[in-house]
Amino acid sequence: MSQMSSKKWFRRTLSALLACASVVSFTAVGGPSGGVVSAQTPTDAGGEFHPLTPTRILDTRPGTYSINDIAPKGPKSAGFGPGTNITDGEFNFNPLGLGDLPENASDILAIVATISVVGPTRSGYLAAYPKGFEFGGPDGKGEVSALITYAPDQVVPNLAIVGIGEDDSITFNLYMDGAGTANVIVDVVGFISTSQYGTAGSRLEIVNPGRILDTRTSPNPRSGSFGADDSMELQIRGVDAVTPKVTDIVPNDASITAVMVNLALVNNKPGSKDTFLSATPKALGPNDKATASSFAHSGDIKANMAIVPIGPDGKVHFYNHQGDMDLVVDVLGYFKSGGDVSTNSGRVVPLEAPFRAFDTRLAEFGDAPLQHGSTEQWSFENFAESVTLNPGAANEQSNPKQQGFIGDLFAVGLQKLYPQDSDQSMSFLQLVPGGLPSNPLSANINFGLGEAVPNMSLVKYGESDDGTDKHVVEAFNAYGSVDYVLDVYAIVLAD
Repeated sequence: MSQMSSKKWFRRTLSALLACASVVSFTAVGGPSGGVVSAQTPTDAGGEFHPLTPTRILDTRPGTYSINDIAPKGPKSAGFGPGTNITDGEFNFNPLGLGDLPENASDILAIVATISVVGPTRSGYLAAYPKGFEFGGPDGKGEVSALITYAPDQVVPNLAIVGIGEDDSITFNLYMDGAGTANVIVDVVGFISTSQYGTAGSRLEIVNPGRILDTRTSPNPRSGSFGADDSMELQIRGVDAVTPKVTDIVPNDASITAVMVNLALVNNKPGSKDTFLSATPKALGPNDKATASSFAHSGDIKANMAIVPIGPDGKVHFYNHQGDMDLVVDVLGYFKSGGDVSTNSGRVVPLEAPFRAFDTRLAEFGDAPLQHGSTEQWSFENFAESVTLNPGAANEQSNPKQQGFIGDLFAVGLQKLYPQDSDQSMSFLQLVPGGLPSNPLSANINFGLGEAVPNMSLVKYGESDDGTDKHVVEAFNAYGSVDYVLDVYAIVLAD
């Protein structure tokens, strides 16, 4: 197994040390017979991504897998599909062999999927992790990490990288503020392979965020917004970013198999309706069953990170279910096949289970929301230096170089700048590499007053202002004051 030992976090404001975080330890998922990332065999596929045609592999709504009467306390009887059981709002699901996933658990380090909570009757959150992990510690009172937070009657998706645990299963935990029900959907888009998998995959290259589409502005390949039952295609290989301009932010290279993007559904036009967006490597036909990459309620601006396989023509295709909305696409990184087996570059190392990295509401992280138009920096240097791959093995490697990490970023409890401001006031939060000359035209999360909004985020490391720290990320809040939380799911290795 790959071990990440204890470390300390540092929060910086205006280059001054503000607070020292608590110590946390992590463990990366390993195959049953060896390390996560082994660079010593010619068939080494450890930490590589294998894109799949997006496919719905779980839907608990009536008519498919049905989960009813889920409550936060006490076991409940329920109707459900094969292999699923429920206790205290918890159920397990075996994804192997579904949606073209491998059938052997020793081949899969983690699945990559869009997971959605649909129609909850109360507010709460969803956690997803390998079965057998002691969520919240042995006594259940320790720190927990949430994939999704939701309010009643919402549809909330989020991208997830989740390992396979006992009985080849993933555990889902639904927590609510009282007895209630909810449904869960899983749309798989690929998997991260172990070193035991016999076929090479693709490695992740993180870029500084770059905008490649905004249907509200020019250039726009479709000349207008995105209507009901509407489709569009978008060139990915060889595409340029704007503001700042980056030529070929995704190279025009046939070995690039998938793109990691942030999709913002600007669903506040007069003709808007509750809708979902599908992102696929080919156009959806009339008989295709759509999978959701993102969802937005009428009047919302909703961002979701997505990994989208690229079609043979170098394009991806989008489908809007209903209403009239605008779409914004920011590139965060891309997956490229043919990686050098002798290097770690671009390998994705998922953690054994997600963990709470920091929470600005807590004293050990400063107990201070990020203010209007303000930035602050976080150092990940001690964490990066603590990583050991394959501990105790002949190919053990300490302090491997890292590009960045994949983590679930939450905005929590936005407050107005002035009491007289509109109750519809919104903000956005960025988490970008430190040391950029200016912030890119991108946002990790869009959120309104008082909301708790998550979005998985790919974050590249940058530099501190004095250049001495090479593992710095910078947060920016556009309006009001807001707390934020980060749960880390995986690291991305460099050369």
